[in-house]
Amino acid sequence: MTATEAVAIAGGFTQDARHSQVVLFRRVTNDLVEARVLNLKKMLSSHDLNEDPHLRPGDMLYVPESTVSKLRRFAPRPSLGMYLNGAQF
Repeated sequence: MTATEAVAIAGGFTQDARHSQVVLFRRVTNDLVEARVLNLKKMLSSHDLNEDPHLRPGDMLYVPESTVSKLRRFAPRPSLGMYLNGAQF
């Protein structure tokens, strides 16, 4: 199974995913874990899956949140009260 296949089996990327910076963690020795950043966005958009790594038992993929989704937590969310304030009428 490849990294893109694993993401597809897991349900695909969410709208908040930063799929250009997916991290593949692979244990090299008992004391050493290798981290490799994968640009799955580029692989999928170019249809060039030659660099799509095959996963090994114990590998872990981490998909971080996009910057926009992180900022969205701090932005005010519009609510009905912002538009229909009874005190103004």
